[in-house]
Amino acid sequence: MSSDAVLFAGGVVAWTLAEYVVHRFVLHGIAPTEHRQHHANPDGAVLTIFWQIWICFALVYLIAGGAFVAGALVAYAWYLFVHHCAHHGPDKLPLPLLMHHQSHHRFATRNFGISTTLWDRVFGTMLG
Repeated sequence: MSSDAVLFAGGVVAWTLAEYVVHRFVLHGIAPTEHRQHHANPDGAVLTIFWQIWICFALVYLIAGGAFVAGALVAYAWYLFVHHCAHHGPDKLPLPLLMHHQSHHRFATRNFGISTTLWDRVFGTMLG
């Protein structure tokens, strides 16, 4: 396997882990105010793109290079698609992923992964 393929895969894995960590510890811990609004009104707009993420992608590009960032951007696009569909087009998602997200909205202390259930399984926060 080429080093670019490994870096791309690493970017995918890194994004999913970052998504989990930010959702669990930042949005449900350190800075929960705006995220509570999403939980209170889950059908509102969910495609808000924060400027901070683009700074992070730029920094990661400078540190790890284009293949890694490409993997992270593909995973980020998947995250945006999954989160949007979970609220506005549930018929477009695999049922287990949809149910995972819906359970998070009912029990906000579990199921922090949006684009994957992997990290909830790894860290023991998987509901059911």
